[in-house]
Amino acid sequence: DTLTFGMGWAHDTRNKAIFATRGILHNLSAEIALPGQDLEYYKLSYRQRRYIPLTKKLTLLMRGEIAYGNGYGDNETLPFFENFYAGGVKSVRGYSDNSLSATAANGEPIGGKLKTVGAVEILFPPPFAADSNAVRMSAFFDAGYVFPSVDSFSIKQLRGSVGLSLSWLSPVGPLLFSLATPVNDRANDDTQAFQFSLGGSF
Repeated sequence: DTLTFGMGWAHDTRNKAIFATRGILHNLSAEIALPGQDLEYYKLSYRQRRYIPLTKKLTLLMRGEIAYGNGYGDNETLPFFENFYAGGVKSVRGYSDNSLSATAANGEPIGGKLKTVGAVEILFPPPFAADSNAVRMSAFFDAGYVFPSVDSFSIKQLRGSVGLSLSWLSPVGPLLFSLATPVNDRANDDTQAFQFSLGGSF
């Protein structure tokens, strides 16, 4: 039995919620499994999206996320089902969903306590729909990884990718598409050039 308490804070100065072109979005969240339960742990995360207009049609987007969690009291680590993961169309594109972390003996990703993800993107209207308010493209560079602990963090372990993405506010909901090439993948990494997702943040 576990009773958790969570809280969050957000500060949004973007000029619009969908396809913003200027402003900053901050998100800070915390969760703790209260003392005296079967599991005692905590998780903290901070996310930022910063939009900087370059020209009338070009916008620079810098986004990042850092998250950490651990056990306390009688628990020395996070429960395995609370581990952080990275990789995928909403994280580090060009790598399969939740694949960027240490792996178990069978090769399956096991996640970790420390998540670090960041990206730099140039946002622009697609040439085939330059006047559309429902479609936007970007050229991006993503980087990130999930580490077992803070002490194990290494810049050399971060995986990166470059590519193009398309966001479409379709009649069935937001659609995200990406075509990415990993720039420093390793032999056992699970890469995926084309990815898409229904739903997401624009």
